[in-house]
Amino acid sequence: MIAILSDVHANLEALTAVWKDLMQRGATSVYFLGDIVGYGPNPREVLEFVKHFEFSLLGNHDEACLKGPPKSFNAAATGAAHWTRKEVCPDELSGKFFRPGEFKRRTELWEYMQRLQPSRRIGNQLFVHDTPAAPGSWRYVTKREEADAGFAAHPDVRAFFFGHSHRPGIWTERHYRDAEPGQKYPLTERVMFNVGSVGQPRDNDPRACYIILEPDGVRFYRVPYDVAKTQEKILDCPALDPTLALRLGKGQ
Repeated sequence: MIAILSDVHANLEALTAVWKDLMQRGATSVYFLGDIVGYGPNPREVLEFVKHFEFSLLGNHDEACLKGPPKSFNAAATGAAHWTRKEVCPDELSGKFFRPGEFKRRTELWEYMQRLQPSRRIGNQLFVHDTPAAPGSWRYVTKREEADAGFAAHPDVRAFFFGHSHRPGIWTERHYRDAEPGQKYPLTERVMFNVGSVGQPRDNDPRACYIILEPDGVRFYRVPYDVAKTQEKILDCPALDPTLALRLGKGQ
């Protein structure tokens, strides 16, 4: 079985809780759909964790760390992107005191991030961070026409997996439904799965969200984690906006 995760956003507590859960459920591989960093307080630790997964995709916050935040980012996201770059980029260590091995460690993480791509196809399944219609455009799939565009762009793909909006759900060519934890959704028709977010859910449920791909279907899982600990770390970092901590407790 394959666990599919997205949008950890440097939330180490959420990622650790999901890892324990998926291991207990017998997952043998982990696919990650992007946004390793951004918003959260542990970018280096989460990068070290994720780089061992089967594969990881590039998310828009990963790109913002590498290239600088776009104008579309709000103030909290922009500040987090600049701070994350200082925490991860080896060039940010120039002229500063740092621990032995820190430059090498950062260089390895930075090079790993630079190799990330916005999509990956395996057989008749497509994995992207944002929209199947244009991977890497950082557009969303939240409306019927956006889902239809994704189906049309890849007529030979049977199952699509993405994150980006942090809202778990299922699109077919006929309808949309919200995801119910634990319920199996079959792969009997062309279908898109928004796998939700591990580190910053936005469906009013603060629990981490991920899916497991079984041979005959997909199940969504919600996992509680130590939200207060992540919030405390954010509030202790002057460079991160306090609203990033507050929203975690609300699942927004």
